Amino acid sequence: MLHQTKPNHFIYATVVRACATSVAYLQLGKTIHSLVIKTGYSPNVVVETSLLDMYAKWGLVEFSRILFDEMPERNVVSWNAMIAAYVHNGKEVDGLELFYTMKCVEFVVPDEFAFATVLTGCARVSELKLGMQIHAGVLVVGFEIECVLAVCNMYLRCGEVSFAERFLRERGENATLKVLMIKGYVSNKRCDDALRLIGSDSNSIKFFVEDHSVIVSVLTACADRCLLKIGKQVHGIIMTLLGSHWDCQSKDESVTVILSALIDMYCKCSSVEEAERVFGNQIPLKHVSHWNALITGYIDNGLLNNAIEHFTRMPERNVVSWTAMISGYVKYGMPHEGLRLLAEMYSNKDSVVVQGNCVTFSVALETSSLLTALEAGKQIHAKLIRTIGKADIHNVVVGTALVDMYSKSGNLIYAKTVFNRMAERNVVSWTSMITGYASHGIGFQALELFHQMMAIGIEPNEVTFVSVLTSCSHCGLVEEGMKYFKMMTDKYGIVPRSDHYACVVDLLGRAGQLTEALSLLEKIEDEEASSELYGGSIWGALLGACRLYGNVEMGNRVAEKMLESNQQVSETYIALSNVYAAAGMWDEACRVREKWSKRSGDVGKPGQSRIYIHFPVPKPL
Repeated sequence: MLHQTKPNHFIYATVVRACATSVAYLQLGKTIHSLVIKTGYSPNVVVETSLLDMYAKWGLVEFSRILFDEMPERNVVSWNAMIAAYVHNGKEVDGLELFYTMKCVEFVVPDEFAFATVLTGCARVSELKLGMQIHAGVLVVGFEIECVLAVCNMYLRCGEVSFAERFLRERGENATLKVLMIKGYVSNKRCDDALRLIGSDSNSIKFFVEDHSVIVSVLTACADRCLLKIGKQVHGIIMTLLGSHWDCQSKDESVTVILSALIDMYCKCSSVEEAERVFGNQIPLKHVSHWNALITGYIDNGLLNNAIEHFTRMPERNVVSWTAMISGYVKYGMPHEGLRLLAEMYSNKDSVVVQGNCVTFSVALETSSLLTALEAGKQIHAKLIRTIGKADIHNVVVGTALVDMYSKSGNLIYAKTVFNRMAERNVVSWTSMITGYASHGIGFQALELFHQMMAIGIEPNEVTFVSVLTSCSHCGLVEEGMKYFKMMTDKYGIVPRSDHYACVVDLLGRAGQLTEALSLLEKIEDEEASSELYGGSIWGALLGACRLYGNVEMGNRVAEKMLESNQQVSETYIALSNVYAAAGMWDEACRVREKWSKRSGDVGKPGQSRIYIHFPVPKPL
């Protein structure tokens, strides 16, 4: 009969760590935990720390915290394990609070692992101020060498690239640090610096050998700068590093991401044929992300039909697939199709449940905005609340999309309600609400909101000033409008575009200051070389003012100017005819219409209006 040896705490700890490697061992791990309690090896700091870590790696952080709180004895490893449990399971704030308790309440001296974990937490939540304080603590206790990567990563994730560059200058030969810097440069939209760092090293291939994931960053940089030649060189490196094991590694998640980035790079460099070649010939097992990358590439390159064809052929679709396709329909002016596809996504036709995310709902709301379909927009809003909860409050993109949808659909009360409930507002959110007021002719409220925005320190952008100038125009506030126009250029350094000039001309024209408006246009024409800045929309605004005030002479002069430059020909003839008609000069008005009809190739499109009594949605969301 075999001699039975009773396991000790080292054996239990080893087996528990083995169970932690996969959630498939969940039941076995719980059984071992029960056995530990029955055999009397609990409490034991080593075993309990191992159990704590096991539950954390399964994502059961609450179980880990119960164990931690019940431990009669804790060492620095136990604290580290619990802090790491929070940080690596998306509860970084809880991890940072526990670190404070460890250091400042329990007076446990953190080691280098504790500092590194907390710095990772700061990086993930972009907590720069606390990260700098922890960095100071690292310097005080002398762990700078051990924590150099964590400190550098924290600064990069918080957008302080210059701080991270100091470490690069001091430890420039560290390949791992250089890899981290390359990724950081790309994530901070400094793609040129990333490529420059790679090019400055005589043996740059070591970066790709050191960490295959850096390939994704380099491909992203090539896509951002449309550097097809360098992208092809990186493609060659991919084939060299992974080519011999391509088939067996195609299921590997990191390889899947690399191939998706490769397809994306070719598409963004307008080399769709190369992307199709990679997709068709070099990927034996196609992942859904590969399909998504190609479909998005087709949409970005104006090949909507190709995108539709591949979308229908997809063996599996996820939320990214549906969102990309709905976005494609919106981009190409087919909001009806986008709304239909959204309803199909929720129809569970293939018995596959796909739930939309914040991006999906933002794009869907844009379809309703384009159609001014209030009922459809309300349904999408309701589905959003049922699916994601309070995303309309806590997600600035979704909240802004709702404000825009309700404003364009004619319900300013709903738009204002959503705007007021938003926990965070950026310049786009404020601009959407200001534009809503301006487009509905409520100019004074738009200007009041504009001043509120500036009072809290949010800088307006080009679109904001278009709405502000429009509001001044509708309210007849000439002096205020000119003051805002000057503020735009002098204070905020925004270069006026054609729509800004059109607003100013309209502002002067509505106030009857036609001579001043014409002088401004002539000044623009003398100073600006680009015809875009004094295009048809600007002259058209002045022509409309001529009709309003019956100034036939100036109207005829402006129309001649527009026809000479071949700008908005049909609109010009119609507007000039209306100028004569408003002055009672009917013969001249008819003569202008005859000229227009004789001018070859200039057939105007008839104006259209639409009223939705009930917007048909294929199926309630």
